[in-house]
Amino acid sequence: MERRLIALYRAMLGAYPPELRDEYGEDMVALLAEMLRGRNRSEQLRVFRRVVADLAISAGRERLTAPAPLAATAVGPAVVAAPPVRTRTPAGPTRRSFLRGSLVVAGAGFSASIGGASLAFLWPSRGEGFGALVDIGASGEVAEAVRAAGGTWAVPSARAYLVAYDPADDPDGLYAEITAGAGFMALYQRCVHLGCRVPWCTSSTRFECPCHKSRYNRWGEWQDGPAPRGLDRFSVTLDGDRVIVDTRTVVTGPPRMGGALAEPASGPSCLGGA
Repeated sequence: MERRLIALYRAMLGAYPPELRDEYGEDMVALLAEMLRGRNRSEQLRVFRRVVADLAISAGRERLTAPAPLAATAVGPAVVAAPPVRTRTPAGPTRRSFLRGSLVVAGAGFSASIGGASLAFLWPSRGEGFGALVDIGASGEVAEAVRAAGGTWAVPSARAYLVAYDPADDPDGLYAEITAGAGFMALYQRCVHLGCRVPWCTSSTRFECPCHKSRYNRWGEWQDGPAPRGLDRFSVTLDGDRVIVDTRTVVTGPPRMGGALAEPASGPSCLGGA
């Protein structure tokens, strides 16, 4: 099953512009392989469905925004490049290839609609570290670590960023369930666009992905760039005074326009140009 899903995903990457596929394709395949490894059939299908949904959303956006190649025009004895012309890449074979892949997915038992609803997929418990319940530490110590780190604290054992969560900033209780009164939110460190690790930019107080400049606010809500939604996250609970992050289940991030935190960027972007 794992090999078949990886092969199908590799074929689906034909929907990406060639320059992006050449640069990031193998990294995306490797990321999927890591996510599928060690899981049973139903969990693999759950993971694959979600990854394909992200691909379907981002591939179209990348194709529409990909720069067109320069055309060469002969002038006398020399050949110079003509001004860039915005053209649409012929969609025939690539589109058919992508649709064929989608039909195979449907034949494997997936729903015809691969995007839309928020989905979560299960990670098997491995007893400790990522994929299990991760004990981060005493709540007072965690709060101090978050403050000392400038508002977001990277926790490698959970592959997460811990950020402060104040219910007063979330009047509709959008994140009440996954924070469970702990006062912290755990954000998955991977960008939901291509899976790159998203660093924190202190100057802008934004998570800023260097791959394609997707930006997220302190609560991981989408602000800019090609990412289809906000950062995924993990549930946080308190066991006595201990902060526990449940990395067994990845909770799908909020939709682009579904955020709650109204905090503007505090300064210049670490990526430049914004």
